[in-house]
Amino acid sequence: MKEWTTSDRMNAVKMPPIGRIMNRVSALRASGESVFSMAQAVPWYGPPDRALSAMLGRLDEEGIHSYSPDPGLISTRKALSRDMESRRGISLDPYSQMHMTCGASQAFLGALMTVADPGDRVIVLEPWYFDHIFAILFSSLDMVSIPMQETTGWELPIAEIESELGRARALVLVNPGNPTGSVLQRDELEWLVEATEAEGCYLIIDETYERFNFDGSDWHPWQYGERQHVLSLGSFSKSFGIPGWRLGYLFGAPYLLESAIKVQDSVVICPPTPSQILLEEALEIEGWVEKKALEVHERLIRCMKALSEAEGLDWRECGGGFFTLAACPGHDSLETSMKLLEEYRIATIPGIAFGSAGEQHIRISFGCLSNEELDPAMEALASVRI
Repeated sequence: MKEWTTSDRMNAVKMPPIGRIMNRVSALRASGESVFSMAQAVPWYGPPDRALSAMLGRLDEEGIHSYSPDPGLISTRKALSRDMESRRGISLDPYSQMHMTCGASQAFLGALMTVADPGDRVIVLEPWYFDHIFAILFSSLDMVSIPMQETTGWELPIAEIESELGRARALVLVNPGNPTGSVLQRDELEWLVEATEAEGCYLIIDETYERFNFDGSDWHPWQYGERQHVLSLGSFSKSFGIPGWRLGYLFGAPYLLESAIKVQDSVVICPPTPSQILLEEALEIEGWVEKKALEVHERLIRCMKALSEAEGLDWRECGGGFFTLAACPGHDSLETSMKLLEEYRIATIPGIAFGSAGEQHIRISFGCLSNEELDPAMEALASVRI
């Protein structure tokens, strides 16, 4: 009798231990225990009240409950292009160079399938973001993982990248990094852009945390005009506190977006229409995201101070994002995460979830703590003894 099996491509995808940790968090909370969840990067805040009220007031508009155009509402794309121009000096044609997407993960899949065929080589920097790895593996691509150089933080391995570029179809960059929180400087970004172009290698830049850049360059190659080999993507889940609304973006040269929209139409058809209306309203509120970014940075400083008092956990510099990938030298990362959860009621993600370079580290998300949780969570973190 024939044995029924799933595909090799999906068998190659191994889920990280996040489910086990979050299930335990749920069980502890159900039993009445207080748990500080510093695991998933879910912001403590929701969208701006003013934007939400304005969006709700538009629910009777014609078409809001229907599909938007596949690449998103042109009004939303225009609003985002104005924001990109005013904040970052990136000039985009909202008709041909930008798509709204169902979050950054869907944007990444579209970018990846647009530039790479099965068997092509894709370079990632390790510790990597595991959702990117899933997409690479189930797209039947050949992944090359290059460990970043670790000192007090995580640094770009230039020589190792240079040796692989000639054989690669694409290089994936997350800046600011997830899970490391590392932010590249302008000279590093410029080198990556020029080196990938010289070798005929696409550069896919995930900028999900670009509004939370505290110590690095916000330079982008498109500030000098269109770059044919650079695709950029991001999300509004963190910046506007709407992870459940599933909205992101992808921008690149028109010839690339013409192919990426085929993926979008097949997988999700279009981004959610109400989410796009909410974003239009939120983009009109000056200074709101900047205020939240300052609050996230305050949490970064508090987390660094708490870890300086803890024993067995070492702070790793992070110039942006919601996390640090702190070191736990000599300790298994999964065992350390479980110890923090069971003994200190602090939920974290073991570094092994982000590749072998993440072992003996844990990802601590400081960007998810509410004002009420912040003090007791930092006290608990400072009390850790491993």
